[in-house]
Amino acid sequence: MVTVGKKAPAFDCSAVVDDEVVELNWNQVHERRTLVLQFDSIENYADLPDDLVALSNSIGDFERLQANVAVVCRDHVFEILEWANRSAGEGGPGEIAFPIIVDSDDRIASMYDMLNVDGCSHWGHIIIDPVGRVRQIAMSVFHIGPNIDELIRCVTTISNEQSEFG
Repeated sequence: MVTVGKKAPAFDCSAVVDDEVVELNWNQVHERRTLVLQFDSIENYADLPDDLVALSNSIGDFERLQANVAVVCRDHVFEILEWANRSAGEGGPGEIAFPIIVDSDDRIASMYDMLNVDGCSHWGHIIIDPVGRVRQIAMSVFHIGPNIDELIRCVTTISNEQSEFG
């Protein structure tokens, strides 16, 4: 079971990055930086990808804090790729500044205990610190995107702790 303060499960994955499908290993996703893993599905963004756009628009804030962001998406790789290549005017996200990790078999959601009793992925996020410990878990059955300011505040706290304690 994934709990706050424990080591985060490592994984390798396929992901949509810069309009193509790539293979990433855990070190490429985490990079010994704070990592925000957002769990979601593109079906929730079919008409209004506002949550992802807001997250993408804030990527500079995360970069300044030495943090990575990735969205773990339960849709099929070709659906994600087609959606990611649509412009904002066509119901897509426009340009996205982080990887969209393919989790069509819910393997990663299962590793992170983000599946509900029906086997569907919860919405939420997990924040992992640079040494690989889970620092925050937020999940919901409601499709409510993350509060970007709160995510930045949490990542800032982790960043400040790392600076203070080395």
